[in-house]
Amino acid sequence: MNKISTEELFKIAYNHLQNKNYSKSIELFNKILTHFPENLSVLRNLLHAYAFSGDFHNAENTIKKVLRLNEKEPYVYQFYASILKNQDKIDEMINLIEEGLSKNLMNPKWKYQKELLFPVIVKDNNEIDKFRKKINNCYDQIIENSEQLNYDNDQIIQTPHYESSYNQHDNLELNIKSVKALRKIYKELSENCVVEKKENEKIKIGFISEFFTNHTIGRLFKNIIFSLDQSKFDIFVLHSKKTKSSDLFNEFIKKEKNGFLKNIRLPEKLSEKISFFKKEKFNILFYPDIGMSVEMYYLSLIRLAKHQIMSWGHPETTGSESIDFFLCSKSLVTNETSKSYSEKLLLMEHLPMIYEMPKVKQKLKDAELVKKNIYSCPQTMFKFHPDFDHILAEILKKDKKGVLYLIKDTNKVYFNKLIERFKKIDFFDLDRVIFLDPLSRDNYINHLGTSSVLLDPLYFGAGNSFHESMVYGTPTITMPTKFIKSRIVNAAYIQMEIDNPPVVGNKKEYVELAIDIANKENLLEIKKYCLDFKLVLYENDSTDGTTEILNKMKSDTIHIISEKNINILGGRTIILSWGRNKLLEYI
Repeated sequence: MNKISTEELFKIAYNHLQNKNYSKSIELFNKILTHFPENLSVLRNLLHAYAFSGDFHNAENTIKKVLRLNEKEPYVYQFYASILKNQDKIDEMINLIEEGLSKNLMNPKWKYQKELLFPVIVKDNNEIDKFRKKINNCYDQIIENSEQLNYDNDQIIQTPHYESSYNQHDNLELNIKSVKALRKIYKELSENCVVEKKENEKIKIGFISEFFTNHTIGRLFKNIIFSLDQSKFDIFVLHSKKTKSSDLFNEFIKKEKNGFLKNIRLPEKLSEKISFFKKEKFNILFYPDIGMSVEMYYLSLIRLAKHQIMSWGHPETTGSESIDFFLCSKSLVTNETSKSYSEKLLLMEHLPMIYEMPKVKQKLKDAELVKKNIYSCPQTMFKFHPDFDHILAEILKKDKKGVLYLIKDTNKVYFNKLIERFKKIDFFDLDRVIFLDPLSRDNYINHLGTSSVLLDPLYFGAGNSFHESMVYGTPTITMPTKFIKSRIVNAAYIQMEIDNPPVVGNKKEYVELAIDIANKENLLEIKKYCLDFKLVLYENDSTDGTTEILNKMKSDTIHIISEKNINILGGRTIILSWGRNKLLEYI
């Protein structure tokens, strides 16, 4: 292989990498390495190809080769740390960070990063408590320490909003500490971009997310945007650089071509983002999913608009005073709920979304809908709390004919860790657990239809999947707590006004009711009963049938009296009984 052919082959391999043809790029980079095994440029690109393809094992081995050739590679150390995180190798990641810090090869902020780690798949409740305590202590240390760092793309990537949300704990105080700590480190997070709206101007509103694409968030929130009154609002949809093109993303592009809204891909650097918001002067900024994206989480800590609203795409409190309102529904809260949220709860009559009824290419026949003893929990595996394991095991133990369907995690490490956790339960019959590879949306919905009963994970339940399950009326067992993250299925049942919905108060009731439904002779009638009420979930604008009532605006709050004289639930809760357009207009 001569020099010219090597250069050409590298260009071809690199182009494959850029176009996400990872297997081909891996093949070609390895071909070059057979002749030039110590070429650092090839090795660096190869490790990217392995990592982006999900082959973390080979990515790790390639990183080790790079470090043997050149130990002083700060970027590779940091990339190595992220690879270890994707494999849930927490202890190894901590050791690597400590080594990198001792050699001055990692940014000083990584000394905090190693204390803020939280496993994606936890071993047990003790491990949850251990890591929560560790995170809490780290934030205390940061708040007491006067050190200030520069924000860049190597920010502290762990926040308590994601992995540590999938449990039964109240995260308000922890998240308040997170905000204080991060603002202590990064002065940029204390910026204020507020500009008063001029009289007779349209209300300038921005909807901001990384996931306005073929994603649950895109499906749940796109029609809220598309239903706004264009005569009153100047509508912007703010995408991340990471937002992927898709059929749904193209719907936003079409809306822009029709002059309904403007699509903006935000710049990568935080300083450039801040400059953008100072220039554009938004009146309202709407975050559907704070906590799901690192980039959006950091942005949400900055006052970028006069009024900043979040919703239940990731239904966890921010703990931040820069987010004013949490848009949800009356059915999602209890008298205790508002005590666990720093935001004022804006309570709509219905779940605040306009969900399009899913269409499947080939619908199931009645005979396919009456299969008994089929339990399914088609959720991402990090939603599986250790307490939920025992429910699954108990169902299989008591229903000898029962079969449990789960969706296999694409990350083999996470999948294997969960299996090992299952194996520790003596009576967990894994021979009757069927792990499905990720399904197309049509096949996924049809799987929901052929299931006897669906199982809502404890503490952090379903949302999008419940609405998809109602295409065939398959009931979902749910056990709500006081937190919004566990109450979405229950809220949907309330909205549907179903008599005696499959909502339980404890784990024993959960097991008993799941088995009872899965063995019903009249399973088809149960599903058709649910179908009778399903239309209220789809394309149901919560402005319908509501009345504009008394409103008064003050500098810091909105006072609203409902026509139904609904009691206000706690100091942070506001009852809304008019349409979404009016809500945003008055804000």
